[in-house]
Amino acid sequence: MSLEKVKCIVCNSKNYTKFLDVQNRFDLTESYKLVTCECGLIFLNPRPIETEIYKYYQNNNYDPHIKKKKKNIFDIIYNSIKKRAFKRKFKIISKFLPFKNNLSHIDIGGGMGEFCSFMKNKGFLTQNYDSSQIAIAISMSSKINNVSSLKEVESNSIDCITGWHSIEHIHNIDSLFKNIHRVLKNEKFLFLCVPNYNSVDQQFFKDKWVAWDAPRHLYHFNPKVLNKLLENYKFKVVYNESLLQDTGYNILMSMNKKSIISIIYSIFILIYSHFKILIHGYQKSSSFLVVCQKQ
Repeated sequence: MSLEKVKCIVCNSKNYTKFLDVQNRFDLTESYKLVTCECGLIFLNPRPIETEIYKYYQNNNYDPHIKKKKKNIFDIIYNSIKKRAFKRKFKIISKFLPFKNNLSHIDIGGGMGEFCSFMKNKGFLTQNYDSSQIAIAISMSSKINNVSSLKEVESNSIDCITGWHSIEHIHNIDSLFKNIHRVLKNEKFLFLCVPNYNSVDQQFFKDKWVAWDAPRHLYHFNPKVLNKLLENYKFKVVYNESLLQDTGYNILMSMNKKSIISIIYSIFILIYSHFKILIHGYQKSSSFLVVCQKQ
């Protein structure tokens, strides 16, 4: 395994300090270091190089890239949460982008193309952009159009771009955002969702929090830090929202499912998290959604 050291993607600084050691949840013998920058970004450093990162997605338990034939109770809950999240995300998209025929859409890191299928059924001309060949093969089998690189997409041609839990995976974030800005039509919208390291559930689960997901997650944001990154690429944040479904998902995936005590404890965390989100909103949610307008 080859590792590389990197600087902060938000402020370009090399002034960072150690934050936390976390394990690969699929191989507990592997440990990685998270560092925190003076601007607030938390990121994996050192990290696997881009040409080798695909190895860490080739696991039968990595949900975004697998279709399970037999489902247990936790899979059923997961799929229920996902369907509700899709509906909520589409409602937000519709608020900022009133539907008309042939609106174009790209889903960044769309995995197996499930959200693209959802958008296609709503009448969008949709394309899936993902680096995983396994996920793309599944996406194509569902008759979803795929784009291998944003560089292939015509400038000022796309009405809507989504990135649900995807930007934290991407090595060359500078190229990504420059191309997103280029292909979006003027004043159109980018919709992002990322884990929030200021969330209540992170404070309870600490290094066992599933959203650290080393080494697949390279960066970790809170709302203030993500806003700084978006400003760098001429995007204006016009809306934030917590996604309660993601709070339930992250707690479900973080807890020890073999322990009754852990399950009961996790139910308490879920209730307490919702109470704190009711008071503080997206600032304390496990994940938050951001609507960004191209400037």
